[in-house]
Amino acid sequence: MADERSTDGADLQSIDAMLTQQARLESLIREKFSKVLTVMFTDLKGSTTITETEGDLSARMLIKEHNDIVTSAIREQHGVFVKSIGDGTLSYFENAQDALRAATGIQRGIDALNLAKKFKALVLVRIGIHSGPCLLENGDLFGDTINTASRFESSANAGEILLSVDTYNALSDQGEIYCRFDRTITLKGKKNTHDAYRAFWNPEEIEQDKSGVAGPETTREPNSRIKIPLLIVAALVIVLILSMWSPIKKLIRQQPETRTLQHTLPDSP
Repeated sequence: MADERSTDGADLQSIDAMLTQQARLESLIREKFSKVLTVMFTDLKGSTTITETEGDLSARMLIKEHNDIVTSAIREQHGVFVKSIGDGTLSYFENAQDALRAATGIQRGIDALNLAKKFKALVLVRIGIHSGPCLLENGDLFGDTINTASRFESSANAGEILLSVDTYNALSDQGEIYCRFDRTITLKGKKNTHDAYRAFWNPEEIEQDKSGVAGPETTREPNSRIKIPLLIVAALVIVLILSMWSPIKKLIRQQPETRTLQHTLPDSP
């Protein structure tokens, strides 16, 4: 019995020692590999459609120009390009302000590419940004912050920049780039909802948003004017005709009556 108790005690001590070592190891991993970073995901919309529209060679040139715009903006704002994921990219920044500058720089570059009309297809990129602790190992990122940033990107509309409230609060100058709360979103695989802020870079859209005027859809060409639909014009013309029809009809009816009355008058002696 004494031997059994001794063995049980040794086992318990061994488990306690292992748990202590595990906690120490996790602490060392966090100290060495964990950093609070701002993570950015980008995604090119409709690459399959682009290939069908442009053809293989032209589509390849378009994607290269897109990649050059994205990587240049990341590098200019002191970010680290981690990898390409399909038609998207993953990068990180030590400063949230730099991440937002890079995101708006990407969208400005994409706008300029569309205005140049080098390609038939309209190039649209959606961007998601989130800040938090990450595990950084051998140049790659791991952890919940990365998953959340990816979900923000997939929740953005084409041509949008969505950032989490954590990133918004981490901005050193919230007035430098116009951002505002846009909507509450549910992220895939997450129980709680998240507040999403939207960043703007186009001066016309900023003024429209500040004045409460609904701007064009994100799928439009940048800086294009909003055209009044032809159906609205046709409807206005119909309303105008109907409003004038009643007095015209009355006038038409009165004219025969007047002529009949003149014919029935007796001749003067």
